[in-house]
Amino acid sequence: MPGTQKALFIDQKHGPFVLREQPIHEPGPGQVLVKVEVAGLNPVDWKIQKYGFDLPYPVVLGSDVAGVVHNVGENVSNFAVGDRILFQGNWTFDKGGYQEYTLVDAELAAK
Repeated sequence: MPGTQKALFIDQKHGPFVLREQPIHEPGPGQVLVKVEVAGLNPVDWKIQKYGFDLPYPVVLGSDVAGVVHNVGENVSNFAVGDRILFQGNWTFDKGGYQEYTLVDAELAAK
C-alpha cells in the first residue's frame, strides 16, 4: 500500500474542491481503515461547500461510503480485513469519503 493517497479537500468556507495528496491514516483503537470503493454525492455534501457550514477546515467531505476493510485497530472484533462494509462518513480530513482510504469508528459501520 502506498503511503499517500488522493483526497478531495475544501480548505475554507465556500472554497472550491481541491484534489491533493495526503497521508493514509492508521486506524486507532476502535477504528477501521477502509479502501473506499463508492462515495455518493449526498445533498448535504454539496450544500456544505455552497453554503459554508462551520466545520474544522480543511475538510474532506463524503457522507455515504462503502468499501473494503484494509486494516483494523485495537479492540475491533466485528470486522476483519477484506470485509465489505458501508457507513456514514464524518466531515473531517481523516473520516470523509472523498479519498482513497478513510477511517471509520467500527461501531458506526455495517456489513
